[in-house]
Amino acid sequence: MINRDGWNKWVNDGYTVLEGCGGGAGWDNAVTLWTELERLYRFETSSSALPTKGRPAAVGAWTKCGRQPAKPPKFELQQFVNDWEVWWSALAPAWRQRDKDGQLVQGGDGPWGVLVHPGANGFLMVMLGLAWWRQKEGVASLRWVNAVKDVEWVLSGLLAEAKTK
Repeated sequence: MINRDGWNKWVNDGYTVLEGCGGGAGWDNAVTLWTELERLYRFETSSSALPTKGRPAAVGAWTKCGRQPAKPPKFELQQFVNDWEVWWSALAPAWRQRDKDGQLVQGGDGPWGVLVHPGANGFLMVMLGLAWWRQKEGVASLRWVNAVKDVEWVLSGLLAEAKTK
């Protein structure tokens, strides 16, 4: 059970959506890492947001329509997945390793920079995108599981970096 002491509305609402995703152990760990990271950030929202270039249109539409946790955006699944993966790749720091096809692999070391945007406009948007993807699919596809594994790895790195500050 996660301790919700000190949580504000956006954290609580976001967690409720993420918790209801039903993604399995890797997902549950990613959600726990996200909550630990936001706790280290004192549940504050950064004055800037994650870059939106390449972000799925549904994420932007959802934020413009009042961020209603119980109302995920409407989207075509394949387009959303493709856009989410492009956005995720674009968010990666330059030092992240890639395979011969240009796909991200879990390797490399350096500052997380662009991903250090705590709050309602930060990593929560990445997590919500994964939750909506999973809910729309109905089952955890291998593609989704692999995305969660990478997000989990990144969250571990962000958390480790935040603990040193």
